[in-house]
Amino acid sequence: MTATRTKSWLLATAGLAACLSTPALAQQAEPGVTTVDEIIVTLQKREQSIIEVPTALTAYSGEFLNEIGVEDFNALGLFTPGFDVQDQSPNNPGFVMRGITSDSGEAYIEPRVSVFQDGVSISKARGSYVELFDIERVEIAKGPQSTLFGRGALIGAVNIIQNKASLAGFEAELEGQAGSRGVLQFGSVVNAPLSDTLAARLSFRHRQRDGSVENALGGEDFNGVDTSAARLSLLWQPADSFRADLILNYQRDGSTGTSFKARSFLPTDPATGAVLGSSDPWEPAALRAGQNFVDGSRLGLDRQVHGATAILRWDLSDSVSLTSITAARTFDSVEVFDPDGISLPILTIAEDATGDQFS
Repeated sequence: MTATRTKSWLLATAGLAACLSTPALAQQAEPGVTTVDEIIVTLQKREQSIIEVPTALTAYSGEFLNEIGVEDFNALGLFTPGFDVQDQSPNNPGFVMRGITSDSGEAYIEPRVSVFQDGVSISKARGSYVELFDIERVEIAKGPQSTLFGRGALIGAVNIIQNKASLAGFEAELEGQAGSRGVLQFGSVVNAPLSDTLAARLSFRHRQRDGSVENALGGEDFNGVDTSAARLSLLWQPADSFRADLILNYQRDGSTGTSFKARSFLPTDPATGAVLGSSDPWEPAALRAGQNFVDGSRLGLDRQVHGATAILRWDLSDSVSLTSITAARTFDSVEVFDPDGISLPILTIAEDATGDQFS
């Protein structure tokens, strides 16, 4: 089987598995007949079966994404036809939809792929890369979606729906894994009804990994991961026709710096000129911020994202509901990187980005 056919088969399998991981139809299947479960989406601001949405849409349930190990946007792109995410770092993602890239981080440039989280736009590049944990589903709409997601969705949109607190009963989960290269990941989810009308849900995840490219000049290896994320969700539901959700999100990302390589210049020791590696991107890199650069800042990223969202929903009838979404969100990041890919401190960039929004 060729590589192209293998990839197509994997994508087809992923799509089928996503369908099978969503809530089942009430109709009983006849003996010997295979049925595909229904996928309910809210791309058009109302609950619909995915087959009723007249646009190119891919949707995955959170349960399915957890089963195949999708934890961030980069991994999500591997299972979504026509969608890719280039993550130079969590602070510099590039969203690619149907071959068109949206990767500018300037505050005055409108993104071309909108990212929404529970109805709130988080599209600015420096704050849009979030952990995909304890989520209900993810919807990826390809093609212009300006009527649904605003002018920032010229080539597509990503809609993330997080799990909310529930009155259905107590629930608790614990996960953990470890591996080579310092891989360590653990997290938990706890949902607890506090009374007949109040419930709380707390979830968090931490994952870390040593760098994949050796730092030939000493210090931490490049392309390492150190991410922690937490969410608190509160529910007040005094009646079946009304519910109020408050969702608090926090994420911190720290990486050991992005590895760059110049094809024409080999990594060398700045002091002696000795060659320390090859131009192979996975071989050791010799990068370092200039002396006294920005008060001695090291290469790497320190980013924090805070968010608070209040969602009120009132079902006026079986077919009409009123929803109010109010949100505040901030991000603060400092990233230092050496994009020239050579040992000499000719070009070192530090980006100090902050953002505040209220909607």
